[in-house]
Amino acid sequence: MDSRPDRTGKAIVPVLACVLNQLCARNDQLSLEPKYVTKFHALRPPGITIRDYLERIAKYAACSGECFVLALVYIDRIIQSNPSFVVNSLNIHRLLITSVMISAKFFDDQYFNNAYYAKVGGVPCKEMNSLEVEFLFLTNFSLFVTYDTYKQYHTELRNHAMHSSCEFPELADETSKKLPFKQEEKSEGVSMMQTESPQMTGKSQAQVRKT
Repeated sequence: MDSRPDRTGKAIVPVLACVLNQLCARNDQLSLEPKYVTKFHALRPPGITIRDYLERIAKYAACSGECFVLALVYIDRIIQSNPSFVVNSLNIHRLLITSVMISAKFFDDQYFNNAYYAKVGGVPCKEMNSLEVEFLFLTNFSLFVTYDTYKQYHTELRNHAMHSSCEFPELADETSKKLPFKQEEKSEGVSMMQTESPQMTGKSQAQVRKT
């Protein structure tokens, strides 16, 4: 199995990281009731940045680039299906390794076992297994993605890359050429790129402990 990250994944990772950084920056300002803490929440934000974490996954997981788009779709489905679930700096890392692992299992012809993804993500294997089950329930086991839905998220990422204030040094002015996105008309907005989660009250996130 080729362990090299494919071109699509290398192009998508910095854009996806930018989207998720902005989402977490907004939601980190909100407070969170303890009852909304999930298995994905850590006591404090991990020391590794979202981009570095995604690049690590892309390097070692050897999944197709499409898996990163699917991971975004799945995380957005969790947000839409669970209004109280808020993506922030405390849970984004576990959400990412779990969503990419599930995407690879569902989409790719070849993939590693949970123990391997656990090592890549820096979590115990037992916890990785538990996160997978929790993730599937949060998405209502809805993993199939239509071509139109995939294209919509694809296009949103491309538009974000072209118009975002984030910098993509390795893409420079060639972003629209190097990103594997077709020139599509702008689709309807993807929810996680536009909205903040509403059900946020009570203790600050710094006070919330992992359950």
